[in-house]
Amino acid sequence: MKKTVTIILATLLASLVGCASHNSVAFMRGSDIATADKAPDAKTYAERLPDSDLSVLIPRTFVGQPPLVPHTTAKYEPITIEENICLECHINDEFKERKMPKIGKSHFSATVKDKKGQPAVSMARFQCNSCHVPQVDAQPLVENTFVGTK
Repeated sequence: MKKTVTIILATLLASLVGCASHNSVAFMRGSDIATADKAPDAKTYAERLPDSDLSVLIPRTFVGQPPLVPHTTAKYEPITIEENICLECHINDEFKERKMPKIGKSHFSATVKDKKGQPAVSMARFQCNSCHVPQVDAQPLVENTFVGTK
């Protein structure tokens, strides 16, 4: 029994020493763990304005994805309880020929009405930029094979 335990301990010790002396460990990130991460270059959002040609909408990549914003939003923020400039274009059919998406029915309150007696935008959906985000033209940071819905 003593001999078996001694052999097991000797084998374990030899394995540990062998693994500890092996220096050519390949890291998935391509460098040593102690190397500081390099931040990716800052990207700027597309500077297209809503009055430019927006006939090409950004395709969605998964079912249920909120539409992406194909223009800059800097001039339309902040969205406050008193003012939401997104609504000026996206709440009516005025720009229908330009393919501007109209706010979905799910965004309106079933009980609250606006000044005209129409359903008002629900306060739970009032902060548009919580779900609808502008996009940058950037290459993926890592290689991937993701294919979105068409």
